[in-house]
Amino acid sequence: MDKPELSDYEKLRAEQHEELCRATASICFLDSGFCHLRACRRRRVCSGPMLPSVHQIWKVRAQQEIGLSGKACADLPLCIANREPQRYELFKQALQKLQQLAIDEPNLDVLRACILVAARRRAKKHLLTSHPLHPTSTAEQGVEP
Repeated sequence: MDKPELSDYEKLRAEQHEELCRATASICFLDSGFCHLRACRRRRVCSGPMLPSVHQIWKVRAQQEIGLSGKACADLPLCIANREPQRYELFKQALQKLQQLAIDEPNLDVLRACILVAARRRAKKHLLTSHPLHPTSTAEQGVEP
């Protein structure tokens, strides 16, 4: 059986919802051990699957009330989708703040900004700086070239 096609509005809304959810998860929850997906931790950006979530039932119903399918906002990132309500509330608060930022700064690509922040975090973490217990150059190790 074929899936019903989403309207252009629903496709745009789904893209915006996914971008906002991934950005929120990337900014707020990756460094805290909240996400257990190795790929997300390595990239430092939320990149796991989006799954339908019970937490979104009211948003789905609200969209259905106005004649839409409700599929545009039904999914959440894997690390959030099946979490307990207290964890989801933290996510929702962060999402609302990020959503307000996106409204205040319409030219800001939120997900791209998160990727740039993640790249900076990765660069800082993997700098070739010396650590007293782990020297990085041969001169520091006592070996002369």
